[in-house]
Amino acid sequence: DDPYNQKQGIVKLDFSNDGNTIIYGNAESGKETLLSTITYDLMQTYSSEDLWIYILDFGSEALKIFKDSAHVGDVVFVGENEKLRRFFDMIQKEIKDRKNILSNYNGNYNLYVKKEKEKMPMILVILNNYEAFAENYENEYDDVFLSITRECVKCGIVFTITANSFNDLRYRLSQNFRKKIALQINNEDDYFNIFDKVGKKRPSHIFGRGLVSLENDEVYEFQTAKI
Repeated sequence: DDPYNQKQGIVKLDFSNDGNTIIYGNAESGKETLLSTITYDLMQTYSSEDLWIYILDFGSEALKIFKDSAHVGDVVFVGENEKLRRFFDMIQKEIKDRKNILSNYNGNYNLYVKKEKEKMPMILVILNNYEAFAENYENEYDDVFLSITRECVKCGIVFTITANSFNDLRYRLSQNFRKKIALQINNEDDYFNIFDKVGKKRPSHIFGRGLVSLENDEVYEFQTAKI
């Protein structure tokens, strides 16, 4: 919604330029619905040759509906420790391999994609419910996750995660997530921490309603579509 210009439009997320994305919202805000909508739209828009998706679903496990998609490399749930270890080994190796290849292209993934015919698919990693991840695996993967999310974007690998509140992520980690979306949040002060220009804007108390910053860091209200 853009009341100032009296118009409405479709929210377009540009992962290749916006990089890592974090979605804040309480348990009843519609975070998993938003993740499902984003995932489904990406699958409809891009081929599995151009986009790979890995899902770490530590929430209700609703995202397992995408498990059989050609785009999805794997879906990992809480307690699947060996699968999670293999995932982190794989993503670290992928970053290392891509860095070596992209060193001939000024380390620029987008430049490589434009110049080369050989495919290097973008990889989207979805981590649903960061709190559960931190609670179960922080001691084991905390430093690894911090390093990966700092290095991955320049290699064409993007993380999208969900969290209940602004304080659920350490400051150093939150700095690795440039794009921020906020659905309904219990603590009103969080909106000021998430957005620079939020002012008095708040999402209406409707399931899937949220705020997103777009061009010039202006904050707009949006409604999540349900697939």
